[in-house]
Amino acid sequence: MMTVTRPILYTYPAFIETTAGDLRRHDVMNRQITMDSSQHQHLHVRVQAFLGTAALLLGVALICLGLTAEMSGGVPFFMPRSWYVNRSLWYFLAMACFVGGGYLLKTQPMSSGHWEARRPGIRFRRVVIYTRSNCELCDDAKQMLDGYMNYLPAIQEINIETDQSLIERYGTCVPVVEIDEKVRFRGRLNEILLRRLIEGTPPLESLIGRDAESS
Repeated sequence: MMTVTRPILYTYPAFIETTAGDLRRHDVMNRQITMDSSQHQHLHVRVQAFLGTAALLLGVALICLGLTAEMSGGVPFFMPRSWYVNRSLWYFLAMACFVGGGYLLKTQPMSSGHWEARRPGIRFRRVVIYTRSNCELCDDAKQMLDGYMNYLPAIQEINIETDQSLIERYGTCVPVVEIDEKVRFRGRLNEILLRRLIEGTPPLESLIGRDAESS
């Protein structure tokens, strides 16, 4: 009987140590994936902002060249033949640069950039955003919340137009962001206050661990 139980007694601590090591490695991998996703999103925002700014500057430069050519009869450097033959085409290109650059800058996704909370992990148990159709502020708020997905649970979106009671409650102040059953934002979402709320709230995993120790 002793020969059967002794290997089990010796093996059990090793099994616990192996499991703990696997959990630590899994946690490190998840954090690395989160950091890579955040860096990729920030790079995307920077590239889109650069392209939008470059398009606007190109449009301004073409307009200035056109005005200079109209007033002085030419430009002091070489331009393609189409510049002299079909000047309206270049004005059209300048307007296209204005429209495209403005669109890129206006629609670039909001992001937390390089900001990181001192403690990683998901805060809060439930985040709800109340929206309505054709609401530009609602779209901006959703994009901003998506930029902090490393610290927030899955965002639940509710269209108030599907419920008359919600229209009466939030009809004039959407978007409304409710965090853990408490309304935190009405109208435009304040990113600075959102960061403070994230920073001042401990991650859920630390709360769970604390409750387990106390019990």
